[in-house]
Amino acid sequence: MTTTMSNDTWIELFTLELRLRRVPGAAIGDAVASVRELMADSGQSAEEEFGPAREYAASLALPVMSIRQQALKTVFLPVLGLFAFLVFSLASTAFFNDDLLLLSVPQALLLAVPILMTVMFSFYPRSVLRLRWFPVILVLVAGGSGALATLFSPSSPADAWLVISALPLMIGTLSALVVMSIIGTIVTLHSRDADEIVEPLQASDDARPRGRRLAFLIVTDWLFPILTVVIFGMTWALSALQP
Repeated sequence: MTTTMSNDTWIELFTLELRLRRVPGAAIGDAVASVRELMADSGQSAEEEFGPAREYAASLALPVMSIRQQALKTVFLPVLGLFAFLVFSLASTAFFNDDLLLLSVPQALLLAVPILMTVMFSFYPRSVLRLRWFPVILVLVAGGSGALATLFSPSSPADAWLVISALPLMIGTLSALVVMSIIGTIVTLHSRDADEIVEPLQASDDARPRGRRLAFLIVTDWLFPILTVVIFGMTWALSALQP
């Protein structure tokens, strides 16, 4: 029987399907190890032995992650972090001008597009993971909305829909970002192996790569605070160069 898919490709699709079903990394590692063992015993390919990866993943009774924990890590914290970062960026620019953040209604709606897309991520995760061009479209839409928002910036407080002092917003959003990063770090450290997929036979040989991955995840948890420092420094430098 001629197969249309290599074993490595089948295992990648199988792993993806289990991820989409919220199966923890440790359980995925056990399932993949079982697949490899059965293939070695039978001498057949993965597709011949188990059929389509999606159907085989659906047939397994495996543990699933807590919906609350997954939502906190993948939706709630990123959405609030993105919103706080956007507000901080606007406030830092206003701080070095006249310390007033001016916002129009069209500008507010356009700035809300990336946040709305992040909130709606739970409705299209399979498309993002399966269609390689789909994430590019999402990035272009989010970036385009942010660029268009600058065209609707009010020229004076009289033209603004909302006028807010910049300094309290900067302090508040930066504090919120630090708190969310701490929460994200705690969730990462309390997740077993940071939810990494580790096959049982590889566990003893992967201590150093797993440590590097955990460090990368912690840095990712602190990405927004790091970016706020960069944005503030760039804004301060540009304002200092202005006559």
